[in-house]
Amino acid sequence: MINECIFKTSLAHMLLNEEDGKIIHASFTRKRLKRTSNPALLHAQKEIIEYFKGIRKKFTIKINPTGTVYQKKVWQELMQIKYGHTKYYSDIAKLLKSSPRAVGNACGSNPCLLIIPCHRVISKNEK
Repeated sequence: MINECIFKTSLAHMLLNEEDGKIIHASFTRKRLKRTSNPALLHAQKEIIEYFKGIRKKFTIKINPTGTVYQKKVWQELMQIKYGHTKYYSDIAKLLKSSPRAVGNACGSNPCLLIIPCHRVISKNEK
């Protein structure tokens, strides 16, 4: 059974979906707040709020995002990028013997925003 909550952050409302004690989806939403008593959702909500307040630099949230084997490999690499650091798409591509475009597509398919930090991956062409 999939459980969900919607809570307020300093940026926007955030939607979390949980299944079997793990977050499977995290995104921003315009939907109304939806409270929860689910422990996994409450834990994730707490850590995300701490992240926005600048208190938390690393998540301990358990996740189980749905994706292809390749996407999961990319997401695993993204989770190694430390707070305050960035990597290029080409850096991740080299590690996975892939292409920057494929890495970009996997980043764009990230179902767990913030928790899987796709926002820390940038293009070398950005000026």
